[in-house]
Formats: sequence, structure tokens, C-alpha cells
Amino acid sequence: MYKMKIAVTIFLLMIIVDTCCCTSLELHTDVVLFGALGDLSNKYLWQSFFQLFLSEQNNNKTFSFYGISRDGDEEGSKRLSKILDDVSCKGEISTFCGVKLLEFRQLVEYVQLKTENQFQMFGKLTLKNEIKKPNQKLGRIFYLALPPNVYSSVAGKLSSCCKLNASHSWSRLVLEKPFGSDLQSALAMATEIGKYFTEEEIYRVDHYLAKSVVKQILPFRTRNAEKLESILNNEQVERIEIAMKETIDVRGRIEFYDKYGVIRDVMQNHLTELLALVTMELPNKLENDSEANKNKNKLLTQVEVLKEEQVLTGQYSKYLHHAEQEKSNISVSVYTPTFAAALLNIDSPRWHGVPIIMMSGKALDERSSYIRIIFKDNIMCVCGCKSFNVSQHSAKQIIFQINPGSLPTVGILVSKNLFSPQLTEGLEDMVVTSQESFVFGQSLNEFYFVVPKKDENAYVTVVRDLYLGDKKSFVTTEGLQNLWKIWSPVVEKIKNRYPRLYLENNDVSLNFHYGNKILKYVDKKYDLVEDELLDRKKSSISSIPSHFLGHMLHVKPEKQLYISLAENIYRTATETAAKSGGFHIALSGGTSSIPLYRTILKRFPKFPWKWTHIWQVDERCVPYNDQQSNFRTIDEELLQHIQIPFDNIHIMRVDIRGILCSKLSEEEYEAELIHHISKLQMDFIILGMGQDGHTASLFPSSALLKDYNKLVAMTTTEASPKRMTLLYSVINKAKNIAVIVNGHHKHDIVDILGRSEGKSVNDYPILGVNSQFGNVTFYIDNNAWFGK
Repeated sequence: MYKMKIAVTIFLLMIIVDTCCCTSLELHTDVVLFGALGDLSNKYLWQSFFQLFLSEQNNNKTFSFYGISRDGDEEGSKRLSKILDDVSCKGEISTFCGVKLLEFRQLVEYVQLKTENQFQMFGKLTLKNEIKKPNQKLGRIFYLALPPNVYSSVAGKLSSCCKLNASHSWSRLVLEKPFGSDLQSALAMATEIGKYFTEEEIYRVDHYLAKSVVKQILPFRTRNAEKLESILNNEQVERIEIAMKETIDVRGRIEFYDKYGVIRDVMQNHLTELLALVTMELPNKLENDSEANKNKNKLLTQVEVLKEEQVLTGQYSKYLHHAEQEKSNISVSVYTPTFAAALLNIDSPRWHGVPIIMMSGKALDERSSYIRIIFKDNIMCVCGCKSFNVSQHSAKQIIFQINPGSLPTVGILVSKNLFSPQLTEGLEDMVVTSQESFVFGQSLNEFYFVVPKKDENAYVTVVRDLYLGDKKSFVTTEGLQNLWKIWSPVVEKIKNRYPRLYLENNDVSLNFHYGNKILKYVDKKYDLVEDELLDRKKSSISSIPSHFLGHMLHVKPEKQLYISLAENIYRTATETAAKSGGFHIALSGGTSSIPLYRTILKRFPKFPWKWTHIWQVDERCVPYNDQQSNFRTIDEELLQHIQIPFDNIHIMRVDIRGILCSKLSEEEYEAELIHHISKLQMDFIILGMGQDGHTASLFPSSALLKDYNKLVAMTTTEASPKRMTLLYSVINKAKNIAVIVNGHHKHDIVDILGRSEGKSVNDYPILGVNSQFGNVTFYIDNNAWFGK
């Protein structure tokens, strides 16, 4: 009897399973990708849709893919086919993946959608609109990889021709940022699109929310809630840092950046979303999208509106040069921030008083994105301090490393003196073996390091979540409104603020300090003084451009000009000496450099002379005691007032055994350069510019202008007395070149060079100065720029 009951039970289960299989839901999804031939689709979207097809397609889940563009059918099909050639199995070598890839390509169809009629015909004849079975369901994804200004018109056309309205169907409209440029424009866009698609149907992409570490923030907090939530508050947290640093500049995107800048590009969206994820109250259930969004939006409403003094801005030094190359409006570009930092505060009992520092920038020293929570060191030793365990009381922090930076991979780091984290389903431990890996000054061995089991591209996750209807990686209309309420007022207030200029890749002048709800740059000496701000406001952009001859330009009163250059030299010398143990600078002759030497001596008594090597750019063929000797000027105005090792002074020995400017002088100096300077890259070269456009002792029509085989050479007939000079082969390898132009008598040559194009190096040798590895900056005083 017992066996019979078991048999009957098994039989009934088989019937149930068979019935379920026979009546299981069938879903067909149309993926309609607008901007199918564009950069985003090429780099990420087609590959991501193939990954979706590979993981989801089966007998009950089918797909059609439509690549939409305005190109004609023949041209568009060719371009799309070429893009699809780059879609791959991403490391998988199975036959299955290869077969699926061929199947995927057969399902992709190019469609030109340009006119109203084309949209209507696409909806009626191409798309699958009929539900033929009771267990059948249709889905439709409209992915708009398009400029935001066409979102509304395209949404309207899709609503009338292609949107699914049947009960067993769904439609999803996908939008890429930017979602407006301020609160007003964002709400206007949302209202317009809301006429055609419901809130449930709109998916605004913030791909940062789909990054592997970001997806783990809430699960990690939930899994470790017992130990973590009790210390995530203003009693325990000293500050929170949220950063996104990039080494690349914005060439090719100047038009976009002039409109949006770094704050609108990444801080108002990506970074503020990250802020919400680490500070919001945890939902009771992570799977509950509505509760998670409710908690996130509540947190965003508690973030205080930013004020001007809480925001710093900067612009990398070559930005305006890039803007000129892309024919942008320089009068707009001059205000564009490529770096920004902000001090945010949350007005809630949990977070009140905790400074939240947010920063992002282009052309910085590393590519790294992270959230860093730093805990207070609030333990005071009273007894037993001799055996006090220092390691237990070193810095305590949690770091969500979103882009790896200097780390081997992305992941979550928890100080070992804080707690041992429990792993979520998507994380695993990473064993750290290197003793030399450091993160924020601490050895990696001082952290527990957990990493995502699968670090897939963010857009693969975006597309999968979109298909599954998981809205946690997308921005709601309410969330968008709350984000802009934080940032919109301050963006408007600082729109005409001049950003601080910074050198590309490693400029410590961007370092700032915070306190009393104010951010300030540490080194105020680099800020524009009030008089200079007034001068810039009075002068039009056309009268004082950002660049001269394609290089960075400073135009200032003479005293301020030399202070600015002296500060730049001091900063570079200090950094370079600390990093490499030596600083090599070449000085020019003439009287232009005398005020510079005096400024350095007066303002920088701690200049690292011990590690500085001084070279000459050029020298006249006269005895050293001659009034015309360049070295005599350097000696009297500088060397006699500093303590510098004798071996660090590299004189152009134009007088060897009473013979002036012999071949031996050239050979000796060339050998000395090769011996002392790695790759012949000077750290800094100071040049002047003559009234005829010559620089160093490179004169118009000189044969030396074309001599790239030698490092040093003698002039022949173009100057009297004869001179010895560095050639372009050395000058243009320097990491930093400063060209000083001062005095009324230089105005004519400045005007000639700046007025028209088509001039040659042969006529104006200064045009041949163009650093291969660094920056060229013209320092021109007001007299030389404006004339009398």
C-alpha cells in the first residue's frame, strides 16, 4: 500500500510538471535600438544585447533585434554589419556560443526610420503585434541611444506606431543621460515624455548603478548589518569621500562639456547616486524596488542644497587649446570646469555633521573611482599604553573600489581592525600576497578584500536588468527631481566663475581642505587675485585669449607675472626633486630673467637648491667677466645668493684655454647633457623672445633651425658676438617650457605673431618651440601684450 501511494504521488507530480511545461508562458521581445550605428551602440550595446540573447533565449523566450538609424537601407546595413563583426563570445570558445552568435546576427535587421510614414509602416508591417496564444506575452524595448533633444519627438512617434497596449504585453522606453541641464529642463523633459509613456515604462540609464561593486553595496550592507549599520552614523564616521578620477582629457567632447561640464556630467548623477546608496536606510527586502527607491529618495531630500563656497572648480591647462581646435565658442569654454569638488551635508539625525566630499576630474593622475568611509579614531589610551596595539588603532575605513586605480581589481576593502565582513552571494574573498600594494597610505594586507565573483561590463547588467524589469539600476522621475534640487542652484551660481587652471596628470595645486561647510584650495597663491579678476572681466576674450601660438598664455602685470612663474618653478622643482632626486633647469641670457631670479630668492627661501642642476640655454662667446656674458648675470643675480653644489652648475664653457667657442666647447656640453639628463628631458627651460621672434640664440633664417642631429651648436653670421646655444632637439624634449616676453618694445612682435597665420619657423624661430612631452607656457606682461 505504501509503495502504491508513492507511485501515485510520483505520477501526479509528473502530470503537474507536464501541465506546467505545456502551459508555461512564452515571451517574445522586440529590441528596437535607435542610434544603432553610434558610438555607444558600437562599444557596448550590441555586445550587451548578444550577452542577453546568449543567457536568456530558449524555446519560450524569443527575440527580434532592430537597428534603427536615419541612413539609407544599403549604407545602414553595411555599417551595422561591420559593427556586428566586433560582437564576440568574449572569451568563450564553446561551439554553443559560436552557434548562438550566428543565430543572433540573423535576428538583427537594419531599419531606416526618418519619416512619419516610415515609423507607421515599421509598427504595422515589421513588428510582431499579435498574441496568438493565451500563454503568449509580447515585450518591446525601445532603446534611445540618441541626443536628448529628440527624446520627446521619438517617444511621441513610438507611442502612436509601435507601443504595445495589450494586457499580456509590456513596452519599455530607455533613455541615456543627460536628463536635462538643470531642474527646470529635467522636469520639462520628464513631463513631455510622460505624455507618451508611463513612469513604469520609462527606464533612465545610470550605468554607474550597474557596475559590479555598486550593485553589491546594498547587499553588502544588508549582509553585514549587525556590525556595520551601528557604526554608519555621525558618532562613528569622520567623513565620506566619493571620487571619480580620470587620466583622459575631453578632446572630441568639447561641445558636450561646454554645455554640461564635469558637475552635470558625473557629479549630479553618478556620484550623488553613490552617496545615496551608502547613506540611505536599508529596505526590509532588497528585492522590493519601490521600498528601495522610497528610501533613496528620502535620503536625497535630506541632502542640503549646495552653496557657492562648498564647490571648487578647475580646468586642465590645455582645455581651451582643444576648444579652439574644435572651433568651440571660447567665450563659453573659458568657464567650463573639467575638475570639481563639493562638500555635501545630510540634514538627518543619523548623518548630521558628517562631511561628504565629492570630487571628479579629467586629466588627473590616475583612473580611479571609489567611495571611502573613514571612521573616527576615538579611543584614548589611559593605562597599558606601552603595550598599546598600534595596528588596532590605525586608520579604520571601508572602501568601495569601483574602478581599480592602483589595486589589482575592483572590490570592497574593510580595515581588519574594524570587523571581518560576511560575504554576499555575489562576492568572494581575494587573497592578498603582495607586501608592496598600498591603498590610501595603508598596506593592502591591513584590509579584508572581497571582490565580485563576476565583474561584467556595466552595460551587460543594464540590458539584463532592463529585460527583467529590475528598476534598481535606473533613475525614476522623482529621483531625477531630487538629484537636480541638490545641484541646480549652485550650478547656476557658479556658471560665470573662472575655474582654476591645472597642469595635466599630476598637479598638487588642486589639493584642498574642508571645514565649516567651506572648501578652499590649500595653496591660495594660485588663485587669481581680485585685481586680476577685474582685469579679466574688463577685457574681452578676444583681447586676452587663453592661448598664444597654440600654447597656454598668462597675461599679467609684470610683478604678478614673475610671481606666477616663480611659483610654477618652485612647485615643479619640489615635486620633481622629491620624486626623482634631482631637478634640471636651463636658464636663458638677457635681462628678462633677472626679475625672475629675484622673485625666487625673495619668495622661496626653501627652494631645493641642493638637488637642483642649473644649465644654460645659450651663451655669448665672450670671457666670463665680460658684461655681455650670460653666465655672469646668472652668477651675480642668483648663484652668489644660494647654496648649491658646485657640480650642479653646468656652465657653457665658451672660453677653453683662452680660445672662445671652439668645437671642443660644443662637444663638452653635449657630452655633459647626455651624461646627466635621462632621455635628454629637462624638467624646466626658461626662454625669452626677441623683437625679431628669435629665442635662445636661434635667429631667423639660421641653418641651426633645421639641425636636429646635434644638441648644441655655434651661431655663424646671424649674431655678433658669436653664440653657443641649445637646439630644438633639446628644447622641445623639456617637460616644461616657459617663454618670458616683457616690455613695451616687445608689443609689435607679439601683435605680429598673434594677428595672422601662415608664418614660418624660418622667419620667427619662436614658432619652432613645441614640447613633445610637456607644456609650453607664454608669460607675457601687460606692457608687451597691450603696448603703450
